[in-house]
Order: sequence, then structure tokens, then C-alpha cells
Amino acid sequence: MDKMIDLDLRGFKGTAHTLLQLFTHIARRELWSEAEITAVITEANKHNDHDHVIATILEYCKH
Repeated sequence: MDKMIDLDLRGFKGTAHTLLQLFTHIARRELWSEAEITAVITEANKHNDHDHVIATILEYCKH
């Protein structure tokens, strides 16, 4: 997927769960489909690893 959200995570100090909620909120605001959002969330949670969640979400951020 080539979509990106307008989200700058520099200085983010929240949990992985908070990051996923933030991603979902911004993606919906930017009119991503639920299928697109679910695909990113599923990938982020694939390894049940905080670092993987962050790395996955960063792949979809413009900043």
C-alpha cells in the first residue's frame, strides 16, 4: 500500500496501544478505508512486539 498519513511521531512517548489508536484516528480522518486501516494494524500486531508496532506505523507516516 502506498498511502501515508500526516503524522509526526518524533517525541512520541505513548504505548503501542495508544499509537495504534492514534494511527486509526488519523487514518480515518484522512479517509482511509477500514480495510486499509485493518491491514496496517494486523501487520503491526503480527509479532506481538512493541518495536515492530512502531516500525510498522512509521512506514505509513509522512514524517
